[in-house]
Amino acid sequence: MWPFVGRVRELQDVMSALTEPNGKGAALVGPAGVGKTRLADEVVGRLEQTGFTVRRCYATVATSPIPFGALAAMLPADMRTANPLGRAVEHLLAEPQPLAIVVDDAHLLDDASIGMLHHVIRHGHARVLVTSRPGERAELWQEGLLQRYPLADLSRAESDELLERALDGPVDSRSVALLWSGSAGNPLYLRELVVSGRAVGSLREVEGIWSWHGAIELGGRLGELVQENLGRLEPSHRLALELLAYSEPVELDLLASLVQEEALDDLETRALIRVESSGRRTVVRLGHPLYGSLLRATCPPVRAQEHQRALAAGLEATGARRREDLMRIATWRLDGGSPISLDLLAAAAEQAWAAQDVTLAERLCRAAVDAGGLDQVGHVFGQVLMYGRAPEQAEATLADVMSGPLSAADLSRLATTRSMNLYFGLADADAAEAVLDSVDVTVLPEDLRDWLTVVRTIQMAQRGPVAAVLELSNQPVVPELSVHMRRIRALCLLHAGRYRETEEEITGYEALAVTDESPAAQDYGTLRMRCFALAFSGRFAEAEALAMTLRDTTFDELDIVGNSSIYSLLSFCARMRGHGSQALRLAREGSPKTPDKHLIFDTIALASLAEAAALCGDAGLAQDALARAEKSRRAAWRLTGMTVSLSRSWVLAAAGDVRGAADAAMAAADECASIGMHSCEAMALHDAARFGVDTSLRLAALTSTMDDPMTAAYAAHATALAHAAPTVLEAVAADFLRMDATLFAAEALASAARLHRTQGNVRAASQASARQALLMRDFDGVRTPALRADGLTHLTRRQAEVARLATSGLTNQQIAEQLHTSKRTVDNHLHAIYGVLGVTGRDELRTVLRHL
Repeated sequence: MWPFVGRVRELQDVMSALTEPNGKGAALVGPAGVGKTRLADEVVGRLEQTGFTVRRCYATVATSPIPFGALAAMLPADMRTANPLGRAVEHLLAEPQPLAIVVDDAHLLDDASIGMLHHVIRHGHARVLVTSRPGERAELWQEGLLQRYPLADLSRAESDELLERALDGPVDSRSVALLWSGSAGNPLYLRELVVSGRAVGSLREVEGIWSWHGAIELGGRLGELVQENLGRLEPSHRLALELLAYSEPVELDLLASLVQEEALDDLETRALIRVESSGRRTVVRLGHPLYGSLLRATCPPVRAQEHQRALAAGLEATGARRREDLMRIATWRLDGGSPISLDLLAAAAEQAWAAQDVTLAERLCRAAVDAGGLDQVGHVFGQVLMYGRAPEQAEATLADVMSGPLSAADLSRLATTRSMNLYFGLADADAAEAVLDSVDVTVLPEDLRDWLTVVRTIQMAQRGPVAAVLELSNQPVVPELSVHMRRIRALCLLHAGRYRETEEEITGYEALAVTDESPAAQDYGTLRMRCFALAFSGRFAEAEALAMTLRDTTFDELDIVGNSSIYSLLSFCARMRGHGSQALRLAREGSPKTPDKHLIFDTIALASLAEAAALCGDAGLAQDALARAEKSRRAAWRLTGMTVSLSRSWVLAAAGDVRGAADAAMAAADECASIGMHSCEAMALHDAARFGVDTSLRLAALTSTMDDPMTAAYAAHATALAHAAPTVLEAVAADFLRMDATLFAAEALASAARLHRTQGNVRAASQASARQALLMRDFDGVRTPALRADGLTHLTRRQAEVARLATSGLTNQQIAEQLHTSKRTVDNHLHAIYGVLGVTGRDELRTVLRHL
């Protein structure tokens, strides 16, 4: 039996309907696989615990034509009397009371069984719980006999929890998203996906993390379940469903122009399709994603092509008014074997790239190239190749296109793409600049000349110095390009540690982007920038929430500007909370899987992995990740490379070289300061302070321009350590705790406890240690030089003995008997222990002793 997840309110309501004095029973109603039987299992267990006699029956297709067939297991063997209903009721009344009857799949019951349940419910002979599908044999609740409780699919959070509990271990985010897309919250489908995935090896555990390899394929029991839920289909129904399988979500008007309206009504009634309103559009979807998988797998190829040609023709007939319509028409024409123009392929590829659908953009580009249209899609194809970890192929392709007879305007557009690939894909800054210089001619229109300026500034933003780039970002450009300059300015402010100004700049140009409907309106890079600004300024909860949204909505293929940096940020937030295993898992997910061909954000991902591994004490993994990060570092990517310098100190600390770690942290701080990257400089200085270096003056100086609470806490922490001020350290811990930086708070309390003890204040030391232990109760595998336990030396031998016995579950009287003393003496000992440790009861005492 799989774990029981969610359904808390439904469980409470159903138990009330079955156990309250006036209750008659309940009906759990929902589509197949939503968990009606699993909820009924939980209810049965609780009913039995409360003293009910439970008789459970299962209706099936085989029993449905047989009178009392499904209920036979709880009825007497001889029902061949003149009054079988009376004989059945007489038998039930002889059962131990109170009695509960539970019937699964009540929609398959025969009429005699329905009649018997009517009688039992009306006369109160038993409480009744049934599970049923919607719209079938609904008389039990429509006539007021049973309280109806509709069950829907699990939420995303509930489905994710069920998956990890069923596997008894963490699942990587991509696999979680894939299994969610396949199950859509249906617990039965999720279970069958897991069972079949484990059976064939698609779902397997690697280094403690479950991951899915390959695509989801319908087969075995899963395919049978999906087919069973689809049931028998009339030709008109199958036509509508197959069209949806190749088009969902699709406009209701378009689908209605291709199928009979009655068929759509029937399918909606059977919950095989869903009709939804989305703004001014009404769209239709299949009732479950796996329906589409099965329909596409079983649709003959010729008929599939006919469907897609019909969809393309139907959409073209409506005028293809929406921005994404060209992508759909191009896709349907390609799959349907219809002729397609190069202009349509090029326009659709542009749209696919703007929508960040990398797979479709690549497919459309390759179709255009095969048709001899490389010059029309070269600028998009070059970007697709670069982000697909093929920057060398992108350079060859773009160089080939630029060698042809092109106008100065077309050359400049291709040159910017080629230059970006040379810089961010191949890290060749000189070649990137030379390409831009080669097309920077006086005949270019103003907007194209300004775009060359923007691209140069984007590239310089990776080299620094930050102040110089910030000044360049103020250069005037045509209005439609001002969004890009403001984005560069926001990035510079982020690097400079001016987080409030970063947020203001982002908010300003986001409003501008929405107004002019430029591509920046959907700028995931901007949202990632906001994530880092929030996290670095101490707003971890906001940063984490936004990052998780981005992780679930962006495309995995976007390596260079995609999810790898999001995983690094989520790992950073986990580290700040002391969640070492989670931080390491997230860092592993975001790190590149290939040993070479690293892209710019791979450097950040590998540095994050090195730091997370070091925090968990895995020195070998940390050193390996750092070596890979060093190898991926490029001179052209100077600012990104600072993350490698930051992680180096923690790799040394994990190996036990704290002095070397301190020197490395100071070297990183100096390196960051030299280019004005004060955000990382502050972190490096704080790390150095944690390793024993007095960095208080430099951090205090940074707070003059960095006005965020996190940098202020860094400075206060360093100052308190330098002045050996334990009381101030306790106040600093409170500041960190308000920002949810639990790791830093625990370190500050650990330092305070040691200083109190050194200064002879044993009671204050004990209380600080206890508060540190309470903070660390949720820590997982975290190791830092500051977090050293000092044991129970601040308790007397008898107090330590009493404390251990108290946390073992013994009462005060039992402790007194074991120690041959009085209960009052034990009471006094515990009162003193609570005062020394600063705890309020046994639960907190248990937590403190576990960490001391």
